[in-house]
Amino acid sequence: MAEHNIKNNPEELPFSPRIDRSYPKPKLKLPVGACDCHFHFIGPQRQFPLQNNHVFSHLKFEDTTFSDWERMQSALGLSRGVHIQSMMYGRNYEIALHAQCRYPDRLRTVVILPWDEITDKELQLLTDNGVVGARVSWRTESEVNLNMIERLTGFGWSIHYLIRAAEVTDEWKKIILSTPGNFVLEHTGYPPANKGANSEEFQFVLESLETERCWVKLSPRFSGQEDFPFSDTDEFIFKLTEHAPSRLLWGSDWPHPQYFKPMPNDVRLLDMVENWVPDESIRNLIFVDNPAELFGFSKI
Repeated sequence: MAEHNIKNNPEELPFSPRIDRSYPKPKLKLPVGACDCHFHFIGPQRQFPLQNNHVFSHLKFEDTTFSDWERMQSALGLSRGVHIQSMMYGRNYEIALHAQCRYPDRLRTVVILPWDEITDKELQLLTDNGVVGARVSWRTESEVNLNMIERLTGFGWSIHYLIRAAEVTDEWKKIILSTPGNFVLEHTGYPPANKGANSEEFQFVLESLETERCWVKLSPRFSGQEDFPFSDTDEFIFKLTEHAPSRLLWGSDWPHPQYFKPMPNDVRLLDMVENWVPDESIRNLIFVDNPAELFGFSKI
């Protein structure tokens, strides 16, 4: 795909792959209170424009708005969500706070912060309105602000790390493992699928869980396969559900920004969980109990 200079007219930019908006009836029936712990709102961009010079500024993205999200949730049988602020919004959390205020009971929110500029009063305002975590990405942070992490965990927030296990440095590993409060590894920690679940990289994910402060979001995004069934992820999920079922979460990653394989259907992604986790009681932990415990949703 040819890259475009970001100074070009946005109308001239190519679109990132469009999402699949078809929602056949899922095979998996979710329990009441089921939560999608990783998704993103994009737009409407006339109201919430993407940041200039974000990591994929050479592309334009379709709006995936609140009504789109409601339709997706309803189709999959979800009733709660954890909105993860997209990196394409940089450190501007306006859309994230707006969404949280729009759905105060149904949503919890994880933001990307202006680390050195935010006051305790502003952090308290965010906390009071349902923000529960901060996102730290290898794409956006050259180093981790340890003082800020300590401040945030003091507010009861969890730290959500977007890392690639094969690329994370020893310094980052040390910082992640020493996070003073709860922390979350996105996308199953992104282990290299071709190395299998006994790899050194995946051992870091398991080591993180052993702190008893770590939670892992199950997702096939790290698969090396181009399309379903993403079966090279199975052994990783099986090991995680055996290792720490009470600290696993599930995230759809809707609307799959920066995804350049064939766009996955969200119902098919959900139905993968029935194979990953055949035990209904463990699925209930992953979809209901674990998110309620970590993010403070009311009990059903």
